[in-house]
Amino acid sequence: MRTEPLPEEELPASRANPWATGDGEAGVEAPPKTLRIIMLDSGRQVQLPPAPELYLGRLDAAHGIFPDLDLTADGGLEGGVSRRHAKIHQQGNRFFIEDVGSANGTFLNGQRLTPYLPHPLHDGDELQLGKLRLKVILE
Repeated sequence: MRTEPLPEEELPASRANPWATGDGEAGVEAPPKTLRIIMLDSGRQVQLPPAPELYLGRLDAAHGIFPDLDLTADGGLEGGVSRRHAKIHQQGNRFFIEDVGSANGTFLNGQRLTPYLPHPLHDGDELQLGKLRLKVILE
């Protein structure tokens, strides 16, 4: 029975150090901790806190829908943003965007996302929810 830790090269990819530089040394950058979203049409910026899941959409208090990022004031209704439009979730040191069955679609850098299929987010990515354009800043 083996009791000492496996060398990193024998670990499954999900357990290996995601910040390794390839020469055996760990990178000096820390994983992103927060997301900043810039609404490109209005210029409004929102810093989103670290959370396993963050929902984007429009507020509908009557139906108990309270998204983490409410896009109503940014023209969400007129821009075709659904009340439950998309979610961003964090897995390890990476962030992912997922359309949650929106009526008008979620686009990542101009490509329409398949609903319920997570796609990785990178610093500077442009999202479009309906017609509302957003920029992702990972910090």
